[in-house]
Amino acid sequence: MKHVLGLLIFLMISGSVYSQVDSLKYQELKKQILSQTKEGGQLDFFSPIKGHEYDGVEIKPKIFTTKLGVALMKWGKANYEMGITKIEDAYLIYSEYKGRKINQREVEYIRMGFNRELDR
Repeated sequence: MKHVLGLLIFLMISGSVYSQVDSLKYQELKKQILSQTKEGGQLDFFSPIKGHEYDGVEIKPKIFTTKLGVALMKWGKANYEMGITKIEDAYLIYSEYKGRKINQREVEYIRMGFNRELDR
């Protein structure tokens, strides 16, 4: 019985430590993504298209979207490639970056990039 109780306590502590490490990793990634999304950063797909966000571009044969859509897809894909594992976390980071709630169009484009839907 002592061994079982000891094992249970060990597992609870291990899970807590793992959760804290995972949380720290997420916080560090989030900080890095927010920093790199600012103007001039590696994840700044938005500044280069200022004034042309709604210009149309062909992304695959007969598939068109806006430059803003492409920027959001690239940003979503970059989040995945940097180690964000849950799409909901990418939404929260983008929402924090924008300082407002994310809209449905942004959700769809970020999801497409995060899930690498156009890479197929």
